[in-house]
Amino acid sequence: MRTFGWGRRGAAAAASLAVALGCAGCVASRQEPGQATAAVADAAAEAASAGETARITVGLLDEGRLTGPVADTALLDQLRALDEAETALTTLVPPDAASAAHRAAGLAAVGDVSDAVVAARSWVAARSGGDLAGAAGVPSSADALLADLADATGAAEDALAGAGGP
Repeated sequence: MRTFGWGRRGAAAAASLAVALGCAGCVASRQEPGQATAAVADAAAEAASAGETARITVGLLDEGRLTGPVADTALLDQLRALDEAETALTTLVPPDAASAAHRAAGLAAVGDVSDAVVAARSWVAARSGGDLAGAAGVPSSADALLADLADATGAAEDALAGAGGP
């Protein structure tokens, strides 16, 4: 009975194929200035929406009108949307300096909203009986968290306005 092993060449070929397939969707997007700015506006609008949704979620949980698991799921959905917005911006290759500046502002805004939503998930976990109460990085109150979410959402709205969005 004869067995066929991968050998060195086979393993190298398999590794090359895995890298090629893994990066198949990793193509940077290069657009004209108007298209690039529109892509930034879309990402900033997504970030602003995620921030506002997170703010509403925290408010409803604080008022007792939402359960912890539902709030956590809503916030996790917003993190997924923010991840998509960040991916859109990080794969964008700006064609000019103005587009690059809009992209940088958009990335900063998406990051700020992401940080606030992550803090909101920690707060929800602590409020729902988790052992995060008093842990570093967990907002002490809903009011502090709502203020952080409002600030981050405002930054996203500013990035949207700077990119020519509504």
